[in-house]
Amino acid sequence: MSTERTGMRTSTRALLAVALLAGFYLLAAAIVAVLVWLNVELVVNTGFHAAMVKLWLLSIAIAYPVLRVVFLTRRKRDDSHEGLPLTREEQPELWARVDRIAEATGVRGPAEIRLVPQVNAGVYEETKLLGLIPGRRHLVIGAPLLIGLTEAELDSVLAHEFGHYANNDVRLAAVTVAGRTAIGHTVATLHHHADQHVAERAAEIAEDNAKREARGRRASGKDAGNGGAERYLAMLFTQYAKLYFRVSESISRSQEYAADRHAARIAGRDATASALSRIPVLDAAQSFYLNSYATMGVGAGMLPLPGQFFGGLGRLLADPERREELAEMGMELPDEQADPYDSHPPIKQRVAAVQALPDTPGLPGLGEDRPALDLLRDPQQRLTELETLALIPEALAMRRLDWPELVHEAMYAYARENAQPVLRALTDSGLPGTAEAMLDALDAGRAAELAGRLPQSEESAQATGRAAREFHRPLLRNALRSLTVLALASQKAARWELSWSRPAALVLPGDAEDRLPGALDAAVADVPDTAPLRALLAELTDRS
Repeated sequence: MSTERTGMRTSTRALLAVALLAGFYLLAAAIVAVLVWLNVELVVNTGFHAAMVKLWLLSIAIAYPVLRVVFLTRRKRDDSHEGLPLTREEQPELWARVDRIAEATGVRGPAEIRLVPQVNAGVYEETKLLGLIPGRRHLVIGAPLLIGLTEAELDSVLAHEFGHYANNDVRLAAVTVAGRTAIGHTVATLHHHADQHVAERAAEIAEDNAKREARGRRASGKDAGNGGAERYLAMLFTQYAKLYFRVSESISRSQEYAADRHAARIAGRDATASALSRIPVLDAAQSFYLNSYATMGVGAGMLPLPGQFFGGLGRLLADPERREELAEMGMELPDEQADPYDSHPPIKQRVAAVQALPDTPGLPGLGEDRPALDLLRDPQQRLTELETLALIPEALAMRRLDWPELVHEAMYAYARENAQPVLRALTDSGLPGTAEAMLDALDAGRAAELAGRLPQSEESAQATGRAAREFHRPLLRNALRSLTVLALASQKAARWELSWSRPAALVLPGDAEDRLPGALDAAVADVPDTAPLRALLAELTDRS
């Protein structure tokens, strides 16, 4: 299918979306107009009578939420301009790159570039009259994209974003976005008000029933209802929203394909396909990194050094094993079905569409294989400034450690937390909270007593005899290991080491790692032998 024909079909759908948006407001106005007409007709034809008051109140109950929600309430302000400003003076290389891609696309470039923490890039414009009057453009670039993409791949991302503005039909994009926002806001607000009415009515009924019961009377049995007129209005507008979203989102999907073609023409087919494949992988890597590394010490009041909260993602991506794992993820994109209510086609379909295009080298001077982060001057400082904007004050006040110390201190804090159940069990048994005290208790035949004070399953707690000992042995072994690890770490005889490809591992000196499992097994055996573990503890603590 030709580009011209595709553009005509997209433009037709865009015009239909504009008509549907106008229809949304006309539907709201029609509801109010019909209510007014009915009331006027009844008064003219039947004259005023007492029943009219109830009809007027019902009409107001329907018309007021329509007027208030659709026409009078203000929408939430766009927060797309948050982030760290990157000025021309500070970042000339990045600005030169952006300017050249905008010029090659044939569109007006941004007035501002901002760095954001998300795996995202976008161009936003301060338009008026639903996008019909242009305004200042703002480009946002996610720090993970700079960290995880090459310059060539970043070129394709930027070319894609400017490509949205190169399409003739994109002039109506602001209208469709405004429509989605307005309709979604209307439906959500009506449901919210209906929920409030239900909650208020339920509270009134509960209060009334409490008074009735205090007087010895039965509860009224009244129902809180479903939210009245606003719930039914929400259901009506929801049906209209489904039609509008199907049309408007189909426009967005067509525009994504068109923008991908622009990106392939300007930055090269292969770079565009590569960037499309890598972005969902980067998104997954960013989430994993933040959860497993950047915030691992938050519970103990610790964060990585300034600039590393977001910048440490680069260390994870540079690890050979992680790099291989992520490369496999990029080659195995999921086979998703297109969702009629999704603004973006499935990534795998977009990659296939780009790969089917003729090979294009991209613009001369673009497409280097250097990390995109090299486009920033003093990237570490920029990432530090981004942290200051993105993190809450409580996080910014936390202790900052380099990665090896952060990993060790965070895991040491977790070890103390994991040891709390056995420490309480020892204290409740009148013993000090040490590994030696637990070994003394095992030698004294108090294994069952200690096990009974540890958290365990109902089946384990009810077991007796041989079955009880089998249940208790792993409980006691885990508890004793927790105490042993805590004792060794506190004496600096053991240390957790950082790994970017697997969980942090506890490292013991010499052959202690091989000897520890057997020593633990012997200590919790039916006939306990605590000597091997005592000897190991003494040897390691003396060495430290």
